[in-house]
Amino acid sequence: MTKSVSALLAFFLAAAAFAADTAKPETLPGLAVGERAPGFALKNSAEAEISLASLLARGPVALVFYRSADWCPFCRKQLQDLQKNLTAIEAAGVQLVGVSYDSTVTLAAAAAKLGLTFPLLSDAGSTIIDAFGVRNADAKGRAAGIPHPVVFVIDRQGVIRAKLGREGYRDRAEPAEIIAAAAKLK
Repeated sequence: MTKSVSALLAFFLAAAAFAADTAKPETLPGLAVGERAPGFALKNSAEAEISLASLLARGPVALVFYRSADWCPFCRKQLQDLQKNLTAIEAAGVQLVGVSYDSTVTLAAAAAKLGLTFPLLSDAGSTIIDAFGVRNADAKGRAAGIPHPVVFVIDRQGVIRAKLGREGYRDRAEPAEIIAAAAKLK
């Protein structure tokens, strides 16, 4: 076998293993697969406004809701794993975008510290978190307003085609799962 075929086979075997651990979409909080994603316009870490419509005009989107890039170590690890796999995720045909309740200042600091190059969007009022139905109602204090960590893969027409995640907040959807979901869009 050539190196590229071996690497591809290893990737698909890893994706299958991850898929076995994935929660069923219907057990995860939030909008269902097949529903239309709510439109939004949120500021990124550079204070520029980014809308879902402008993203979808360029292609499908993997919208990653995470708790906080500031105080959540599981989120920081997830964001770094996504960055390490960004080239493969983009090659699969989706744009990667993170959403949390963090301020734009916090997002800028986290992006610099973690070396993130994909957009992180600030939903400081948790309006979009609520619109997608992923707010963690049990979170109190400084965590009030955080989302459950869920990934929505949205096609160019704005329809949710995949919902990825795990039960709980410690384990997250893997980059290989996002890539596999993106492959189904083609």
